[in-house]
Amino acid sequence: MKLSKAHFIKDLETKLGPIYSFFAEESIQISELTDEVIKRAKSAGFEDKQTHIITKDTDWNFLSSENENFDLFGSKKIVEVKLIGTGPGNKGSKAIKDYCLDADENKLLIISAERLEKKQQTSAWAKALDDSGIFVVEPPVNKSSMPGWIKTKALSLNLNLDVQAIQLLSEKTEGNLLAASHELMKLSLLFSEQEISLENMEKSISNSSKFGIFDLSNSFLEGNRKRTVRIIETLRAEGTQPPLVLWALSKEINNLYKVLEQGTTKNIWGPRYYLDLLSKRSNGISYSKIKNSLKDIAEIDAAIKGLSDKNPWQSIRDLALDF
Repeated sequence: MKLSKAHFIKDLETKLGPIYSFFAEESIQISELTDEVIKRAKSAGFEDKQTHIITKDTDWNFLSSENENFDLFGSKKIVEVKLIGTGPGNKGSKAIKDYCLDADENKLLIISAERLEKKQQTSAWAKALDDSGIFVVEPPVNKSSMPGWIKTKALSLNLNLDVQAIQLLSEKTEGNLLAASHELMKLSLLFSEQEISLENMEKSISNSSKFGIFDLSNSFLEGNRKRTVRIIETLRAEGTQPPLVLWALSKEINNLYKVLEQGTTKNIWGPRYYLDLLSKRSNGISYSKIKNSLKDIAEIDAAIKGLSDKNPWQSIRDLALDF
């Protein structure tokens, strides 16, 4: 059943379904939805959680009941499936459809689809998920909808921003939802229980790091590896969390992919100098380099979530040096 985010939250308050599917462009949009389900599931006795990041080599037997060990105590388990930039493939599609026909009552299945082509939403596997569970598609956040997204996020943090403060943050973050969220969380500590004015917002932004996320993005696109690594190390030393740094690099690599695919920066949001940087850098980048980097990003994301032994910061540094 397809629901809006608001209706999904309301529905989740009354009952917990067996299958949840989330489609969105940004990882933070996905996280906001999955976090709500996981919180509700844990209160309902789901103690264990498995996460599977899908690649072309994924063995989908984890969805098969025949692959389960007999559990004397009937332990309930959350199974999270992450599709990042690619669909499940033929084997995955069949596994999903088969599971939807006979869902395991001791499993809660969460499938998140990040940055998938829109046509995937109407595929057979997506239709099976829609028919068998809750299906939420979050619209992309663009220049016109960014202020509204900031306002909603601020309210969830009990922040009251005036219109000018919202507009300034929208302009400064230029579509980077994670950066905007990071700034809002900082504001919730600095200005709790008071309206945040334009002056408050300007003060907060001006007190930010010596290097910001946008310095990192620009340096990365310029191909200045030495400066990029220096910015990464500075952000790390100042307490910036690795998901924000990875998001910035991921955003630029995905935008470069769009430029290669479309041959233009027309559908990308950003100031003129940024779009010019994208165009220039895309001339020297191959499809294979971008696809390998996207795979690295998925592995770093897994490391950040504690799903591998890799050092997230070292892997981010390697990504910046190798690209």
